[in-house]
Amino acid sequence: MNISKTKTRFYIYAIALLPFILLITTGVIMLKYHTGAPVESIIIGLDGHSWMTFHKIISVISMLLILLHLFVKTDWVKNLFLFKLKSKFKAANIILFVVFFLCSLTALCAWLIFGGTATAQLLVGIHNKLGLLLILLFVIHIWNYRKVIISQFKKFF
Repeated sequence: MNISKTKTRFYIYAIALLPFILLITTGVIMLKYHTGAPVESIIIGLDGHSWMTFHKIISVISMLLILLHLFVKTDWVKNLFLFKLKSKFKAANIILFVVFFLCSLTALCAWLIFGGTATAQLLVGIHNKLGLLLILLFVIHIWNYRKVIISQFKKFF
């Protein structure tokens, strides 16, 4: 891979990281409201409605950037799911992808299809649990690729 392509990928990954960290942060804050705090209560200067709006906006941005992250690695993703990839992290990556997909799907269905119904509340509950699992899997993903990340970071800075 040439240096230009490597730099482009690095910038995409770096740009995708910040919104995803914001998504995790807003998701953890939203757990407070999902577990019974009144939406009028203020957390770090915002009420529950504002946090939900921010979480939804940042989730759309994060989803697009994660899809871009996967798009620039199309061959890698294809080989991962065709079980042709020789990576010691392939099982962890497949699990991460599946949990990300299910977490996104439950949120989108609750938000866009079942809004305000008992089904939406059930999906939000599932989304919350998957979101916590996704945070753990994301930390493992970063840990697994820490040497590559550090190496790339040193190359450019």
